[in-house]
Amino acid sequence: MSLFNPRILDASIRDVTVNLNDSQKADVLLHALQHLPAQGCRTTMENAVQSLLQVPNLPSADIARALLLRAKVRLAAGYRTSAQQDIHSVLTVDPENQDVKSIIQSQHLRPEMLLRQPDCPPRFSVEVWREIALFLPKRDLKSLLLVPSALSRIASQLLFREIDLHLTASPEPSRLDDRSRILHGESADQDVDAWHHQRSADILTRILVDPLFAGQVRSLSIYAVSHDTLQPLAFQVGMLMNALPKLSNLRKIHCSGNKDLITRMLQCVHSHNPRLQHLSLIVADRSVEIEIPTFKHLTHFSMTSEGGSSTLAHAFLAQSRDTLRSLSINNFHWRFPVEAISVRHLTQIEFNGYFSADTQAFSEILSNGHQLESLMLSGPLECTPSSLFRQYRTSLPFLRHFSLHITSLHRHITDRELCPAISEFLRERTQLRTYHLQVPSTDHRRIGFDASAWGVLPALANLQSLSITYPRDLSPALAGWLIPRSVRALTLDLSPTTTDDFMSFMNQIRAGIPPMLRYIGMMNMPIRSVLNVVEYGFTQVRVVRIDNSVWTVEQWPYRRAKYHAAEWLESLDCADAIWKGVDCA
Repeated sequence: MSLFNPRILDASIRDVTVNLNDSQKADVLLHALQHLPAQGCRTTMENAVQSLLQVPNLPSADIARALLLRAKVRLAAGYRTSAQQDIHSVLTVDPENQDVKSIIQSQHLRPEMLLRQPDCPPRFSVEVWREIALFLPKRDLKSLLLVPSALSRIASQLLFREIDLHLTASPEPSRLDDRSRILHGESADQDVDAWHHQRSADILTRILVDPLFAGQVRSLSIYAVSHDTLQPLAFQVGMLMNALPKLSNLRKIHCSGNKDLITRMLQCVHSHNPRLQHLSLIVADRSVEIEIPTFKHLTHFSMTSEGGSSTLAHAFLAQSRDTLRSLSINNFHWRFPVEAISVRHLTQIEFNGYFSADTQAFSEILSNGHQLESLMLSGPLECTPSSLFRQYRTSLPFLRHFSLHITSLHRHITDRELCPAISEFLRERTQLRTYHLQVPSTDHRRIGFDASAWGVLPALANLQSLSITYPRDLSPALAGWLIPRSVRALTLDLSPTTTDDFMSFMNQIRAGIPPMLRYIGMMNMPIRSVLNVVEYGFTQVRVVRIDNSVWTVEQWPYRRAKYHAAEWLESLDCADAIWKGVDCA
């Protein structure tokens, strides 16, 4: 044969070693290391020997051979102290090793030198440091940027895999119509906005001039506020459109803005990066439709809008039904897109929309959602799905996250079996991690919601995130003990009539609170002081949320709570409280 692919040899070696046990693989690796030159292969040798030392029951002779090989490479690279430690370790295993004795003579080493301890931390390879950095939260990665070593470069690469750009201001909702902000807060807001504008310009410039930096970006989030009509966006959008083609490895994009911005962005990304996998859109304009080009590799799609027709969105979903695995639709005027999607392919569904009297959403999901791991539904209810939950009681075998938020009930709807049916549907699912159930405060009886709805909680032994409406007929002293001990994030949907005496309610519920609780949220409950929540009820929590305000030691700034909540919750050991299913980026 005159034709031979040299890569076949590599593939053949892999095919052979894959059938060997760990000890046999160690023998092959040790034999191969003996053929490596002492110069220029220290990183390979360090990683290989370290992997050998992790093999259980490795013969002492093989350990000595591996340490001796590493010592020779370390000496050649100038790492004498660490090499001496390896030589000392070999002598403890094989005191008569002749190769060690020859090295000692050639390097003029004395016995006391072999006992010298390294005067610096162990030198890990870049690959090892990168694996370590992958487990660090963003706050720690930002601190590593100040370390003058390979760690700062690794932290920079990991941090800038995900980029967010704020093209326009995002004022706090409570201050939009506040006249006093002109005198007191306008200057501070302008400083923050100017910082964001400069930061976005710097990042876009770096993408344009540095191909290596642009190639590292995997996720891009773009935020533009529609009501900021005084600030022109032509320059920022122009830079963005020039930068998008440079992001050759972009796989995830989120855009929150008006129709024109989203349309231009989609056209540009589709032309230069058709292999996009994750697309998230928040349409700021009301009652508009967005024409979305087809991305053949899209696995996640999220869209949030107000009003408008769902025709174009459903047409896009129909074209992507074979590749989509995760879907999020947020529009309270739209129906569940039964005809446009393939539920049997999806692993995650979040639908905040309209459940009409003739909806097929519940039957389609419960009968065909075999792969579903996360199911989160929200919106007004005009149907009676209790019979479907009972009929498909054993469906969705892989379900780990379940949420149902009924925002309102049609005045003619009465389904007193709904909440009992949901409880029976979930009772045997001991692997459930998230359970959210919120119902209208005035319609408890019409859907069968009472203290019995909390009765299913003790059966969910591995529950970590619980968000549930508090029933009027449940004793606070009992409520705390019904919550599974594994819960780390708890949100209670309360009402003033439920807890007229707030201090008494806190004192009674606190005795049964799970010991590992780190996050507490309270909705629809006017509270004068957040300190009372901690002092009288939840002393062990690290984060408190009251409606849309979030506190740790002090109240979080609005921007942190809106854009960086997941990052901060993770750093405070409250990752279970991250609002699963809400696609922020």
